[in-house]
Amino acid sequence: MIKYFLVVITLVLGSGCSPESSLLKVNLILEEDITGEWVWLQQVQELGLVAIDSAELSSGTAVFFIEPGPSEFYRLDVFGRKNINLIVGPQDKKEVFIRTSIKPTTRIEAEGSIQTSLMISMDSTVRKKQSDMQLLNQEAMQARSTGDVNTFNAVVNQFNYLNKRHDDHLRDQIRNASPQLAGIYGLNYIDIETDFTFVDSLATVYNEALPDHIFTLDLLAKVNTLRSLAIGVKAPEISLPDASGSMFNLSSLQGNYVLIDFWAAWCRPCRRENPNVVRVYNKYRNENFEILGVSLDRTERAWLKAIADDGLEWIHVSDLSYFNTQAAKDYQVSAIPQTFLIDPEGNIVAKGLRGPALEAKLKELFD
Repeated sequence: MIKYFLVVITLVLGSGCSPESSLLKVNLILEEDITGEWVWLQQVQELGLVAIDSAELSSGTAVFFIEPGPSEFYRLDVFGRKNINLIVGPQDKKEVFIRTSIKPTTRIEAEGSIQTSLMISMDSTVRKKQSDMQLLNQEAMQARSTGDVNTFNAVVNQFNYLNKRHDDHLRDQIRNASPQLAGIYGLNYIDIETDFTFVDSLATVYNEALPDHIFTLDLLAKVNTLRSLAIGVKAPEISLPDASGSMFNLSSLQGNYVLIDFWAAWCRPCRRENPNVVRVYNKYRNENFEILGVSLDRTERAWLKAIADDGLEWIHVSDLSYFNTQAAKDYQVSAIPQTFLIDPEGNIVAKGLRGPALEAKLKELFD
């Protein structure tokens, strides 16, 4: 569901428009023969969702009339049982039909509204991805529990393949929908941090086509905030003393994949994750893979003891300034553990990798 809809709802009660020929007619048709329940037509405005009309269901049907104008987001609230997103505008036919059921899993069908159909197709792509990924996760867990390494590796490969295929398809749908509002809807399914280059390119498109629209302005604000640490951008330099007291620069590791690992001796989740990091480091340390541990400790004794106790044989740096260290500020680290994977050119390729996710990403790169 589009994130922009997750706002405070202001109800403005209004009587239905008269069905004049100049108005766009929206018909909601339910599978259920329901009479007497109410449906609200809400419009997404700058301050949130505003109810602009209401209609009583009669034999499962409710009818609304919308003044013609630029394309906008609307929502049908079906007596609190189901929410239906739609976009209507001048490119649509004079009469739009929305067919569905109050059952949450029933597919929504749209006729006469191009952009609403585009949104429904994007929803379908995301649901299929979620279904496929859930099934493969279950298969991977079963293979791991039985020690079936070959099956586990095959499932991981299939997971990566299908995940990429679904994501590529969704990006194609969004590109084809742009610069219509349906593309903005689809972007809410995209992780802006991990797919920053794509989102940034679409933000440019919308800034040219719909520069003053509230959703364009919101998209631009999000992109500008994340620009410095987005996937695909140059990783900020880190210059800190290493365990021997000598200054060490992240840039000296260029030519390798580098996992920047923000951690601390006092951080229990970090210490619990360390055995997994040790395992993948030992597996890939000869594959142009390095780790740069950035400690947010306050005392040298605790820092060095944790390195020795946990067997962390990679490069470690710290100025013992806790979260006040410049590296934590540059990487916007507010909680640990936190990781950033850097490619041989020094660009960020992944963030927040831990446990199986870290293993899967390294397997993708090196196996």
